[in-house]
Amino acid sequence: MSYIKQRHGQRIAVYLLLTALLLSQFPGLDIQISRLFYDDGFPLRDQWWQGWLRQGMSYFLWLSMGSVVAVYLFNRLCRRNLCGLDGRKVGYLFLVLILGAGLIVNVILKDNFGRARPRDIEEFGGSRHFTPAFVVSRQCDKNCSFSSGEAAGAFFSLALATAFGRRRALFVAAAGFGIVVSLSRVASGAHFFSDTVVSFFVMLILSDVLYYYMFLLEPEPAPSPIPAVLAAKAVWVEPD
Repeated sequence: MSYIKQRHGQRIAVYLLLTALLLSQFPGLDIQISRLFYDDGFPLRDQWWQGWLRQGMSYFLWLSMGSVVAVYLFNRLCRRNLCGLDGRKVGYLFLVLILGAGLIVNVILKDNFGRARPRDIEEFGGSRHFTPAFVVSRQCDKNCSFSSGEAAGAFFSLALATAFGRRRALFVAAAGFGIVVSLSRVASGAHFFSDTVVSFFVMLILSDVLYYYMFLLEPEPAPSPIPAVLAAKAVWVEPD
């Protein structure tokens, strides 16, 4: 059975469509949310923790995957099953990180949609024009606002939660971490609300789809040769 036929997958698809419809029909929502943090500039942009948080995302990803590889090697060498981490789960986490935060967000979206960051548009003292979510523009050449790379990195924690037990407490902690990082990026004028929401859905859907096909989908049993043999006997006619 395909992923989209699962009730869980259908719910996520509905949430995505409703969110995309909301952001498309009310593009001014992005500006209104960013305006909450604007006061002749974005004061929170210069806070010390902003730089620490942005640098910390790289450390978080390196530390996470380094720990995953270390535990996997320990399990292989010592014949243990710590955290249930095997080669398939290591491959799963690398795929989510590389395809989601790497390819989809930082290459396909950020370098092709050309959306200017909030602090660069006219509404907030800049010179560039506002572009609604999902609309391709030429307001930015590279490393643009749509969607958020930091948010995608933070929401990679959803894949970690999936790999390490799929418990509700882990998912809540992972989502909370991603929300905090996303909020800090919006507050600093670096991203719009929709930038972080899209990154959330990219990482959520990719981690869920890959987990389904790599761990939950059971292969269809091979057809038994017995019915074919019986059919052959049924049509066999003895010669006169």
